[in-house]
Amino acid sequence: MPELFSWKPEYAVAVERFDREHKKLFSLLNDLNESMRAGQGRFVVGRVLHELMNYTRTHFAAEVAAMRRAGSPGIDEHIAEHDALSAKVVAFVAEYEAGNTQLVSIDLLYFLRDWLEKHILQTDQKYTRTLNAAGIH
Repeated sequence: MPELFSWKPEYAVAVERFDREHKKLFSLLNDLNESMRAGQGRFVVGRVLHELMNYTRTHFAAEVAAMRRAGSPGIDEHIAEHDALSAKVVAFVAEYEAGNTQLVSIDLLYFLRDWLEKHILQTDQKYTRTLNAAGIH
């Protein structure tokens, strides 16, 4: 079965660690989509949420640290966007723990898709030049 989202060069931010971590989001999205198509979404949504919680903590902290080190412009806006994404993940966890697995699966799928299309393709792309110029690859 073809993946819902495939990594393309335009997603790359030219920082090896961040590109590798962004690819993890693609994997989570495709795993969730495949499980939902097989009628098993409620069984994997907990794992996906757990991985997203870890991801938001480690990946966002690393991005912000690199941006600070490089003197990237727009860091406050970037942090605010990270905070909003993290808050949404926390809300998904609360819904999941309340037993709303079916609704969470569907909403989470769309959330991850939007994250890829908006945050990585638009927001994260803004720091590439500055980080690379500071020797962060």
